[in-house]
Amino acid sequence: MNTSGDIATQILREQRMFDQGRERYLNRQEGSLKPSTQNNPHRLITDALPKVAEGLTAAIESEQESKGRGRKYAWYYDIKNLDVDLLAYIGLNTCMDSVSVNGTLTSTLTKIGKRVELEIWAAGLQEHDKKLASRIEQKVTKDHNAEVYRIKAAKIIAKKAGYDASAWTEERRTKVAVPIMNAVLEHSGVFEVWEQERAKRTIRRVGLTLEASTRLAEMDFHCSWQEPILAPLIVPPKPWSAHNTGCYLDPVTASMVPLVRGASDEQVDIIKHQFKKGIPLYVEAVNAIQATPLTVNTYVLDAVQWCWQESKSFKKFPRRESLEHMKKPENWDDMDQYERKGWSLEAREVREKNREIDGSRATMMQDLMTASELATFEEFYLGWNFDKRGRAYPVSHFSYHRDDHIKALFNLKRGRKMDESAVNWLAVHVANTGDFGKISKQPLDSRIAWVEENSEKLYRVGRDIVGTFEYWSSADKPFQFLAACHELANYIDDPEYACALPPQLDGTNSGVQHYSAASLNHSDGVMVNLVPSDKPQDIYQSVADNVVCKLNESKDEKAKLWLDYGVYRSTVKRNTMTYGYSSGKFGFAEQLYEDIMRPLQDDVMRKTLKQHPFGKTAREQKQACMFLAMLNYDAVQSVINSAAQGMAFFQNVTGALAHENKAVHFETPVGFPMIQQYHQWDIKKIKIYLYDRDAKVLHRTQISLRTKPSKKVDKRKSKAAVSPNVIHSMDSAHLLATVLLAKDNGVRDFFMIHDSFGTIPADTDAMYQSVRMTFIDIYKDWCLYESFWKQATSRLSYSGLKRLEKKIPDKGKLDIDKVMESEYCFS
Repeated sequence: MNTSGDIATQILREQRMFDQGRERYLNRQEGSLKPSTQNNPHRLITDALPKVAEGLTAAIESEQESKGRGRKYAWYYDIKNLDVDLLAYIGLNTCMDSVSVNGTLTSTLTKIGKRVELEIWAAGLQEHDKKLASRIEQKVTKDHNAEVYRIKAAKIIAKKAGYDASAWTEERRTKVAVPIMNAVLEHSGVFEVWEQERAKRTIRRVGLTLEASTRLAEMDFHCSWQEPILAPLIVPPKPWSAHNTGCYLDPVTASMVPLVRGASDEQVDIIKHQFKKGIPLYVEAVNAIQATPLTVNTYVLDAVQWCWQESKSFKKFPRRESLEHMKKPENWDDMDQYERKGWSLEAREVREKNREIDGSRATMMQDLMTASELATFEEFYLGWNFDKRGRAYPVSHFSYHRDDHIKALFNLKRGRKMDESAVNWLAVHVANTGDFGKISKQPLDSRIAWVEENSEKLYRVGRDIVGTFEYWSSADKPFQFLAACHELANYIDDPEYACALPPQLDGTNSGVQHYSAASLNHSDGVMVNLVPSDKPQDIYQSVADNVVCKLNESKDEKAKLWLDYGVYRSTVKRNTMTYGYSSGKFGFAEQLYEDIMRPLQDDVMRKTLKQHPFGKTAREQKQACMFLAMLNYDAVQSVINSAAQGMAFFQNVTGALAHENKAVHFETPVGFPMIQQYHQWDIKKIKIYLYDRDAKVLHRTQISLRTKPSKKVDKRKSKAAVSPNVIHSMDSAHLLATVLLAKDNGVRDFFMIHDSFGTIPADTDAMYQSVRMTFIDIYKDWCLYESFWKQATSRLSYSGLKRLEKKIPDKGKLDIDKVMESEYCFS
């Protein structure tokens, strides 16, 4: 039970989220740099600040003294009277923020420009009326904790008092940021601009220099640098009772969190209207999810900390140590252009990988600090809200919607003694997370038997992290497997043990399940386990088998490369999963490149692999990816029928709406108002001179700015996005409906991830029943396509209706009631 002391502590925690960031900023502006506030990223910034300020001063003086070349740069008039130390700090601080989020050059320039604009606004207010400025500062400081709201309130008050400076354009913000960025790049030694190749475009990002990255890696990285704005709570979140009530206790913090992220005004108006009639079903469900108390799994936390300290490298666990920097060969002058290009490409890949490591290092240190802090509390909570499609997400970054090593840190708080059924569900979870010998694809009884046969080894895993590392680190989901073995060992030691670890009931390709149910397609229903069977059907293996047959028939050299490498269910899994969300051949190829080619290249760079099996160059690797992508696409289409028809239907209707400049409106079975609204943007290209650290000169370059959204609906993007948006809204509706039914059946604790349903082992039987019953209830007497058609056509003009032919996919003979008898649709 939470006390008034807990509530007071939580409110202080929420206020601290904003206060710490603001204090850092003001300390640096005022020059009062206390040692206690100087964590290592700040040390890099403060060490570089004098040099950047000096360089910026030189640039301003040079521009001031320039003669004979016409008018001065526009930025000169904006910043000539500002404090150069402040400008240097703004540039350095913004660049460090960009590194932590892998920000682009364009977004970084825009953010610098916005902060300079704010300084000029404040200086103008002082000049306009010093007493007014002082009164405004005192009032907003008293009324608001969050800096963003202080700024907003200050501008409103100033405008009413007669001071109203017009807002800058994006072009002006960008141009005023250029000299500041150039001073940072030329003089700090901390930041540089690097290029990242993605598909058919080059993205310029802000990153750390090799020297800064090395220095940072050697420091004891104190994570208050990256204190998250929104964190877990130590008391139950405030239940949602309106779109803007928030889940946090402090009103200012709560105001930062809307019920629906990025909702349009139209969507907000609909939600407000729904609240007037009472609490909507989808809100009732998300309130139940966020009321679930959680604890930190300290056994897993010990494992994560040990692996991090020991720099263990396995699966997707973040790499701590940077790759060795490639030094220019001594025989560089003797190398031909092709050899030089090959070396340059390889060196660029090493630098790019090290920048990824920089970001993951910062994130890992923040996660460890957060987990260690939360472990000191008896329980904590995650606030939840929705995206525009109606999918439910935790508000804080630290949540179990993350990679294996973070997800496994979470346990439910309220465990209960396990009966035979609960023990079996725990055993199934152990087998699923380990998946040795693909045991997770076997019948449930076989998974339970595997755990019984290997109980001694599994017990040791649950008691000895270090001694069994080689075994558990090779599991499919290493840290979740470790957590499951720990719970199993606890039960073996004490049969009265109250287990709170949540076994997961995962859907078999959720997208295809919903398409199959919508069109009652029996053959697809079989592939995704909507039809009862003695053993689980494996749609991914079916696709993989189809692809291997085609590879064996092909005479192309790339077919042999793939056969030699091996094509398995895991090779085609992501392609197959995303097909139902409108992913095509090019999307498939990009996924293969990210999932297979890049990790192989990482192994080459680490020297754990002698050579890349698909060629040295990115071009060769991408060609291999496109070759397999085309085979995967054909194989998926031959295995799955319902998705293609459903996607074509959604796109046809959406195209008709976009033709009339109208957005898609779709209310889900739990009442969530999904509105798909994509508008075309006005794009403006501007020329800037950017400092090149290698050439040590200013190079003329071009950046593209999205100035403002037009009123015209983006037809291409709307058609491409509608299928994933609708299907995601449906899997969310299913999840939320399951929560409501399970709650009615006595379940109090929820561990939910889109198409994955979890609760404590003692309640998993109830969850097992609820997830099936709600899926049947949704599709038994309701047609997704008919509902979408009616909601869409109610907004079309008469002429639009005449042009649009109703082509709802044909219905098959799938008996939706049989889902209740299927063991493997969610298991």
